[in-house]
Amino acid sequence: MPTPAADAIRERIRADGPIGFDLFMDLALYGPGGFYERPPVGADRDFVTSPHVHPAFGRFVARAIEALREAIAPRANLRLTEVGAGDGTLARQLMERLHEVRYTAVEVSPGARATLGTIHGLEVASKLRPPVDVVLAHELLDNLPFRLVRDGSEVVIDTDGDGFAERTRPLNEELRATIGHHAIAGDIVVATGALSFVDRVATTLERGYALLIDYGADASGPVHGYTRQQPIEDVLQAPGSVDVTAGVDFAWIAERARERHMQAFPLATQSDVLLALGFESWLRDELATQHDQLARGAGLDAVRTWSMRSRATMLVDPAALGRMRWLLLATEGLPPPAWLTAPPDRTTD
Repeated sequence: MPTPAADAIRERIRADGPIGFDLFMDLALYGPGGFYERPPVGADRDFVTSPHVHPAFGRFVARAIEALREAIAPRANLRLTEVGAGDGTLARQLMERLHEVRYTAVEVSPGARATLGTIHGLEVASKLRPPVDVVLAHELLDNLPFRLVRDGSEVVIDTDGDGFAERTRPLNEELRATIGHHAIAGDIVVATGALSFVDRVATTLERGYALLIDYGADASGPVHGYTRQQPIEDVLQAPGSVDVTAGVDFAWIAERARERHMQAFPLATQSDVLLALGFESWLRDELATQHDQLARGAGLDAVRTWSMRSRATMLVDPAALGRMRWLLLATEGLPPPAWLTAPPDRTTD
């Protein structure tokens, strides 16, 4: 299917020959007519994220950030930068709850920056720049351009008639150096964009934390697309109309952070973190509100409260958003917060 992004990719291949998957991904997502030219997140868009599922997500992220503020400088204004801020839903939630904060939202897409610019009190930028105390990246790393290696060769993208096809070429020295000691058998995602982001964070933070929340594990996941809230296998079919992503290899991210003289605390699931931050207590309070509404005869309000409580449980459901991972990085000398070291509150009614 012809798209402006596909035209830009085709022109690049025509000029330079087959391109790396990272360049294909960059043009498909962030180039002219790319997938992120307008924010694709929301109930009526291509996918939803935790802050769109329930505003309680912002409540608990704010609690997590307040604990980081206490370790950095409890009486000072907090300089918080969210990279990949999308349509600003999480930014709005956090700005409602965080006081004395200078909030900067970073987006590479001009369309996304235009949307963010309508939010009062929010500073908008195209790059991560100092000074910053806390860097927040929610569902960013899996969309940063990566390269693909298959059985010891690099996967590149070439034209194939009116469409595109995968080819292979030998690994160059730069890519070999990036892979280092990591095995290259089978298919591997080399998250060059995410690793470069860690490098940028390390040079930006003088004393502070980086909170990275994303899908992933201790190894990368398969490459896939996403559009209209449905997974897509063929990411080459219609560049610009499909998200391109892969589960984040958090072990590799943590390793890179340590190479850059940062601490990488143990990886945690979103379910465990939100429970440690008091999710169960909040849920009980919402249930009490529902009972009170029923007692007062406010049936419609009680139904709405019940519905939102049900939606909120998706945030901690291990089969849903609860399976997301939280990785906290810090400059040397800063301690892990209690929400990362305390056992989750799993009490029930």
